[in-house]
Amino acid sequence: MKKIVVRVDVPDERAKQKAMKAVSCLSGINSITMEMKDRKMIVVGTVDPVEVVEKLRKLWFAEILTVGPPKEENKKPPITCIGYPCYCCNQPPTFYYKQDEIPNGCVLC
Repeated sequence: MKKIVVRVDVPDERAKQKAMKAVSCLSGINSITMEMKDRKMIVVGTVDPVEVVEKLRKLWFAEILTVGPPKEENKKPPITCIGYPCYCCNQPPTFYYKQDEIPNGCVLC
């Protein structure tokens, strides 16, 4: 899987929809997004970047900016357990995602 960033000179929202529809018919596409501000189309999938540009060049000027691996999603770190109940109020152990989130003392005391 790869992330393809293509610059496409589309003038308005209607042309954007037309460009996205033209590219969506290609096989191997997982997602398509368009940033109108920068006039960039981002395609994620196993599709060939040349095929994407060929489809777009039939109607607008298009050029490949970058091709690379997609950004990996941030995974949550494993849960850390404070293993003992609070000695003053006998509350059960508390679970935290990061070591930084562990408070210094008991919340109830």
